[in-house]
Amino acid sequence: NTAPSPRPPGIFRALTSTAYGGQLQASRLNARMLAHPTGSAPPNLPSASLWRIYRHFPQIRKLSRRHCGAVEEVKYIAPFLNMIQYAAQMKYKIHRLAVVAVVFAAAFSSVTAQHRVVGSGHGGNSPWATDHYPGFEGLDNLPTPEKKEKGWIREWLGIGAPKGASASEQLAIAAKYEEKGDFKDAAEAYDKLVREWPASSEAATAQFRLATVLENNLAEYADAYEEYAYLLDFYPNSCDLAKIAEAQYKLVNLLHDTRKMFLGMSFTGNRELRQSYERIVRRTPGADYVPQALLKIANLRELDADYEDAIQVYSTLRSRYIGTNEARAALYLEAKARMWLVRRLAYNHPRCKDTENYLKLALRNDPSHPNAEEMRTWLKDLSSYLSEDAWKRAKFYDSRQRTRHAAIASYTRFIAEHPDSVHVEEARARIAELNGSDKEGKSK
Repeated sequence: NTAPSPRPPGIFRALTSTAYGGQLQASRLNARMLAHPTGSAPPNLPSASLWRIYRHFPQIRKLSRRHCGAVEEVKYIAPFLNMIQYAAQMKYKIHRLAVVAVVFAAAFSSVTAQHRVVGSGHGGNSPWATDHYPGFEGLDNLPTPEKKEKGWIREWLGIGAPKGASASEQLAIAAKYEEKGDFKDAAEAYDKLVREWPASSEAATAQFRLATVLENNLAEYADAYEEYAYLLDFYPNSCDLAKIAEAQYKLVNLLHDTRKMFLGMSFTGNRELRQSYERIVRRTPGADYVPQALLKIANLRELDADYEDAIQVYSTLRSRYIGTNEARAALYLEAKARMWLVRRLAYNHPRCKDTENYLKLALRNDPSHPNAEEMRTWLKDLSSYLSEDAWKRAKFYDSRQRTRHAAIASYTRFIAEHPDSVHVEEARARIAELNGSDKEGKSK
């Protein structure tokens, strides 16, 4: 409610001209400043105007004192500049909060975005999405069935058209083939139904019958697995998930146990088998056969010399399926894989220390393990190696180039970390000798 106090307009024009670099907005800003009452809220200026004035504060204050003197500068200029500074700082804080909010929203949306999961329907997301499994193949690298199409020969030339005029007629024809024992013709008829009428109510039944014929009658286990996968991906609401996943698990076991070998190499790749197991585990993580599947996944990792990933799978099995026989087996198998890496990496010190701690933990948790004696032997070898390595490092500090205090500290640390070492008594004797020489030097 206070009336605006008189201000010399020339000084404001000079100030704003300095802040704006002589731009025409100076006159507009000058008019706002003249009409603004002292002590009220800052003028509603654009952010660019605020920042230009804020950056030129030193020049503006110097110019104000030159034109107005100290009294006018304190009376007229200082309150306005304080208001400008307050407005600029407030807008800067608001901008920062806005930027942080946008970045947080983008990060949150990317993390929570639903990814494509094996087992999803028509481009949607799987209702069976599971937790992350360390050591598994990335979801983007897993194979997913492609939607069946009629094909260009069927579209352009009309070759390979189904015999039935409708989905129900085609299903009846395929069923007759199956009853007669013409399983190849039955499988072909079921497949044509799915391609010709994919949205019909008979399509899911035909897809299931196709996978069943391939599994039970034609012994085409790999193709049967993929047909079951197609059923889960494109008709998830028309089938029994648990039943289909268990059938897939049995098929992968058959492929794993009956694969042909030549010169130690398999015609069925380890990666393909492992990915099949991983897809099953992700679909039904609570099934009874999942611990066995995890053991096979880790074993296939080891066959490909991926011991790091195998250790992660063993660790997942131990932590998520506690109390199972497979978890107990994984305790030893993980230790074995860790020892393989220790030897492969030429007894890398951090790796040795990590493996030693794991072996201590494993033996403490399960001292009666069937392979406990072998794990104790590994622990003894690692402890002996680490003790010798620590003794060498302790003696390194006991030299002419090092101080007496550094040598005493290194020996003391060696005794604390390796109390069972054969060099403990020697280290204690050396500490006593160094302390005695220190006292003799002080007495002299």
